[in-house]
Amino acid sequence: MITEQPNIKHSQNFLRDINLVTRLVGESSINGQDTVYEIGGGKGIITSALAAVCENVVSIEADRQIAETLKQKFADTANVEVVFGDFLKYPIPRNLKCKFFSNIPFNITADIMTKVLACDNVQDIYFIMQYEAFLKYAGAPYYDECLKSLIYKPFFQAELLYEFEPTDFSPAPKARIVLARFERKEYSDIKIEETEAYRDFISFVFSESGKTLKEKTKRIFTYEQLKRASKSIGFSVDKTITELKYSQWLALYELYKKYVPSDKKALVAKAYKKLTLSQGKIDKIHRNRQQNGGNRRNGKRKFD
Repeated sequence: MITEQPNIKHSQNFLRDINLVTRLVGESSINGQDTVYEIGGGKGIITSALAAVCENVVSIEADRQIAETLKQKFADTANVEVVFGDFLKYPIPRNLKCKFFSNIPFNITADIMTKVLACDNVQDIYFIMQYEAFLKYAGAPYYDECLKSLIYKPFFQAELLYEFEPTDFSPAPKARIVLARFERKEYSDIKIEETEAYRDFISFVFSESGKTLKEKTKRIFTYEQLKRASKSIGFSVDKTITELKYSQWLALYELYKKYVPSDKKALVAKAYKKLTLSQGKIDKIHRNRQQNGGNRRNGKRKFD
């Protein structure tokens, strides 16, 4: 018998109502031919609902005690596999089209989104997540376009499906929690082979100093190029880049590809990787502070 206490860094707000979860899974695109991954099995409510409608469920649980309990609970359910491990280190098979339906740990939302959205075999994603995080990845029409939304929007379309009540969870969260869908587009808005170049361009512009389009792009566009680009996309160079619509970003990227010389494009190369590494270090520091603060406040935390 495993007696260790669950680690606070793996803690989640567990869903309480199997009927609500069953309805939400039933309204999703998940069907009998799908393999579905769940990140954090919790008490098995989502696992049970998924097992009833899809071909295979792989539930990846980072807490040993919870994972062992889930393995016992689903020992006789042939289409459920419970894996004890850290999802961020789990290799998603590249040769299998799959979907996700998960109540994700909120403290590692960014890491999870980065990993899942980068897999070209992931077809549909249903994540129970904080509303504020959803806005950043969804962009318009829910929020202004930002770095996170623009990086993934050529490949996925986002939709807010449901907003939960705090009482739907144990313990009740303080933040707004929603069910969000990120569905892979049938045809991406840019060529797949241009993914790296597009993400480098977006990352470079956001990383540059200043706020306006003119300030953010002065190292790659000449004044004349930028003036023509402004007319072409219908956007003032003196406006902030957060006011740019997604379609205008795509048009600006096309102009960058066509008119910016290779020596200036060299400045943009690897910008996405550099930004991701930098942001990852910041996120790690933030998570460590949250974890240490939680440990000081709560000591050994017990789950209901």
